[in-house]
Amino acid sequence: MTALALSGYAAASAAGVEPTAASADDSLTPTDVELAAIPSSEFASAVGPVLESFPSDYAFFYFDSDMQPVIGLTSEAVPAVMEAVTMTGQQAQVVEDTGFTQAEYSAAADKVIADLQETWPADVPFPMIGVRPDLGVGAIGANLITNGESLDAARSIQKSTGLIEEADTESPFSIQIDEENVFGPLKAATSIDR
Repeated sequence: MTALALSGYAAASAAGVEPTAASADDSLTPTDVELAAIPSSEFASAVGPVLESFPSDYAFFYFDSDMQPVIGLTSEAVPAVMEAVTMTGQQAQVVEDTGFTQAEYSAAADKVIADLQETWPADVPFPMIGVRPDLGVGAIGANLITNGESLDAARSIQKSTGLIEEADTESPFSIQIDEENVFGPLKAATSIDR
């Protein structure tokens, strides 16, 4: 799930809730955003444990940019999982025949990290790498990190991109660079300008 930090004004949720001004005394009360997150939280609480009880059938689970649940399964839909989804009263996208389990997916991401760390240059910030089914089924995603200085940042992005693109994965996994965001020290993600 996506965590939201609020300061001054509440952010709009993916469910289309309009932003609201923070209270004058800055007291913490449930906001529209927090209330909009309840269905996602309830879905995850109801379906997550069922998915985990089928480790040989479970590939991934996440919420897309519209906060809709997406479930990946190794082969065909598991009746118990589908029943759990139905019991929530919510819709979910189910991706069948991924060809891998959640454990295999995590192990493939860990191998990419270990392989890259062996030869990664000390002067280039190491990227954030992990399973990212939101970038594609079997995608191992990389978010680039820079030191924030423009000339060094450009070199760092170029070097990181080249090293990540040379990294090895076995089918059905692939490495994808999240080209929408780059992180720097003590700053949030910003767009990459190439």
